[in-house]
Amino acid sequence: MLGKTPWSGPSLVPVPPVPAGHAHALRAGAFIASVRAAWGDVPGYRRLAYLTGALLVVAGLVQAAIWAVTGGSASGPLSWRKPVTFGLSFGMTTATLAAVAAHLPVRRWLGLPLSVLLCGSTTLEVAWVTLQHARGVPSHFNGTTPFDETLWLTAAVSIGVTNLVLLTMTVAAFARTQAPAPMRWAIRAGLVALLVAQLVGAWMIVHGNALVDAGADPFTRSMSTYGVAGAMKAAHAVPMHAIQVFVVLAWLLARTGLPRRRQVALVLTGVAGYAGLFVIVLLRTAAGLAPFDLDAGALLYLLPAGLLAAAALPALTRAARPATGRVGRVM
Repeated sequence: MLGKTPWSGPSLVPVPPVPAGHAHALRAGAFIASVRAAWGDVPGYRRLAYLTGALLVVAGLVQAAIWAVTGGSASGPLSWRKPVTFGLSFGMTTATLAAVAAHLPVRRWLGLPLSVLLCGSTTLEVAWVTLQHARGVPSHFNGTTPFDETLWLTAAVSIGVTNLVLLTMTVAAFARTQAPAPMRWAIRAGLVALLVAQLVGAWMIVHGNALVDAGADPFTRSMSTYGVAGAMKAAHAVPMHAIQVFVVLAWLLARTGLPRRRQVALVLTGVAGYAGLFVIVLLRTAAGLAPFDLDAGALLYLLPAGLLAAAALPALTRAARPATGRVGRVM
């Protein structure tokens, strides 16, 4: 018997300890190798959407950096807010849809054209808004010159293409989803919310066109203010980014070790809370009220906030713990 030694196992040859720097390098190398392997398993059409989304987010961040250096207004038709938010919002949405597509029964021959259409339309939207801001003219409702009018009509067609892709993905999500039940409901609710956001966007366009027909100048007037202070942008943005909230919630809950039925209940609770938040913002907008003014009506936010907290707290507090017990069956 050789007995225990301060080295690895019963070997006769001592194994020197790995220096801390080398250990960190080994772990970093293993992480990079795992990322490369995971990326290699991603189909090309999803890679395209991931890369496009990342580039659009970078474009938004670059605009934000320029804004921080040069200064400028955060409101109005010529503000820096628009190119920044368009880049970030369309970038996150494009990348999120790439992740969602992993759970949908998408054939490669269909995935590629849909991805090209999605990436092309979202990139065009961001490029259009960025170009018009650089020219010092409004992007929306601007028919001042034939060039401006052509860009405005092209952007409208682009949004229609995006909606076609969203509708296709939503039908696929309800027909057959390959995700576990909590993620399945998160994806379905998120895609429906995206379609609702497009309906709010259509409302904004109808409202803006009515203002233009009445003689409003898109260079000086906000075309997305309804009544006195209704923020149609808020009513559009809330459902636009519901899918990120729902998917992240389901992802965290999958790491809690909670039974699958409990995870589904928490996801649906979060969906209900977020839907309540949207309804209140929408009703306040339609009434011409700012979304977050401190008035008596703002107390209504407490109910959806409570539902969202009830769903988020177990996910946030338990996700970091080691998974124990049964996970539960897929519903």
